Amino acid sequence: MLQIEDLQVRIGDREVLKHIDLVIKPGETHILFGPNGSGKTSLLMTVMGYPQYRVVAGKIYFKGVDITDMPIHERARLGIGMSYQRPPTINGLKTRKMVEIGRASCRERVSSVV
Repeated sequence: MLQIEDLQVRIGDREVLKHIDLVIKPGETHILFGPNGSGKTSLLMTVMGYPQYRVVAGKIYFKGVDITDMPIHERARLGIGMSYQRPPTINGLKTRKMVEIGRASCRERVSSVV
């Protein structure tokens, strides 16, 4: 589902990710843990396509499609999204349900565009 090959990323003149490789297969769940400054947010922002995170080497594939140079809005249309560590709290609504609602909403938008 997500494959990252030898990814190297810069913000301005500073290298923030060096030689990152990752494979996430369909149905798998992964959690990123690490100390501050280890690159967790930089990796996620790069996968999302935030323009200040400039890929200088490597590739990012989502469902077999090369998204390395794809703009953020096109990645969102493919279903790429992110949940923050502390998502908004809605009394009685669990995070898993919020993700399911977002996923269903994304499917509806994509199917109405197609």
